Amino acid sequence: MREVGIGIAGFGTVGGGVLSILQRHAHDIQARLGARIVVKRVVLRDAGKSRPVEVPAALVSTRLEDLLEDPAVEVVVELIGGVDQAFDLVAGALARKKHVVTANKALLAARGDEIFRLARQNGVDVYYEAAVCGGVPIIRTLRESLASDRINSLMGIVNGTTNFILTAMAERGEAIGPVLAEAQRLGYAEADPTLDVSGGDAAQKLCVLAQLAFGSRLKPEEVLTEGIMGLSPDDFVWGREFGYTLKLLAVARRCGAPGTPGAEQIEARVHPAFIPQASLLAGVRGAMNAVVLRSEALGASMLYGQGAGAMPTGSAVVSDIIDLTRNILSGSPGRVPLPPEEALVRLRGHAEIRCAYYLHFSVKDEPGVLARIAATLAARSISVAAVQQREQPDAAAPVPLVFVTHEAREADVRAAIAEIDRHPSTLEPTRLIRIETV
Repeated sequence: MREVGIGIAGFGTVGGGVLSILQRHAHDIQARLGARIVVKRVVLRDAGKSRPVEVPAALVSTRLEDLLEDPAVEVVVELIGGVDQAFDLVAGALARKKHVVTANKALLAARGDEIFRLARQNGVDVYYEAAVCGGVPIIRTLRESLASDRINSLMGIVNGTTNFILTAMAERGEAIGPVLAEAQRLGYAEADPTLDVSGGDAAQKLCVLAQLAFGSRLKPEEVLTEGIMGLSPDDFVWGREFGYTLKLLAVARRCGAPGTPGAEQIEARVHPAFIPQASLLAGVRGAMNAVVLRSEALGASMLYGQGAGAMPTGSAVVSDIIDLTRNILSGSPGRVPLPPEEALVRLRGHAEIRCAYYLHFSVKDEPGVLARIAATLAARSISVAAVQQREQPDAAAPVPLVFVTHEAREADVRAAIAEIDRHPSTLEPTRLIRIETV
């Protein structure tokens, strides 16, 4: 029976899940493929460190070069993370006409164009299902299942750490500090959670998804990105009163002139957003991930599942290995084309974004404040949908005043806030949270 040799670089949580699945499901995989997937090499940083799954000593190495130099390794599985070292490994594998499976969204967001170019030049494949949303098959859906359709928008919860934190804040009314500490204790957040709570991780994933959905060429620094650390328990309370749930969303959608060459654009942004409590994403709790796609033929569809962990992410990696093995057996690399080399759409400037807004003002308790704020908004064509104010027992304390607007232009909202915050009656910087319909 034909054997396809693979080499695994990195053997942490995901690497352990990959090897565990390959061992436990070997018979089923072999029956479906008509071939055996054989692990030829496993490269570790520390060969003496205890491992989640036992690996035969003969397969273990600490040299990435062993994966590149071993002719029995036809597929290199990159699980080391980071960008520079991972790129050197992937580029080296592609140059030697080895196929690549990676779970590295940071690598793809930063240097995906170079990687895909090398793959085309050498007639080999790059698969990366596990790079976004763990075991949720969003990459395969965009590359294959919806290949006949036109995606108009995608909106998702793609970071489980922040969704766990926001779920706990909403349900328990706690501030973000204690909830983040709990997430770290439970293993949902890293010791340094900056990439997650800043929105950076979600922005990297959005770059990967937007390339597949729209043919864009985005870098994470081009995505409008706001994190969750500035959110207050009060925001969740106010949101419930207006019928909203608060989530960290990754949003990309078409805008501009459809079908007009050079005129069509996309928005791309990651930020906290209020969504209606009855919407598709509102019930996504804890560390789960979900993405809602809207396409012309299918309409709205949602993919939901575990976005991290040894077995969900390992399952996505093994699924890619199986697909690549099918390509190898049939002699059909490139069966699923890589993203196009040229950008098909441009990024719209963030100042031109249009959506509804929640604006939380802290003001002095004095006559005319509400009217002055409303007039400032109206002067920039910002229409108000609802207003709520809470009286404070202490007359000297700031009064919370919340406006919910109709759809407005981002630049106009920002300019209005800047003017309102300069007025002596405003006691604290205004909090802005966008409102999305899912």
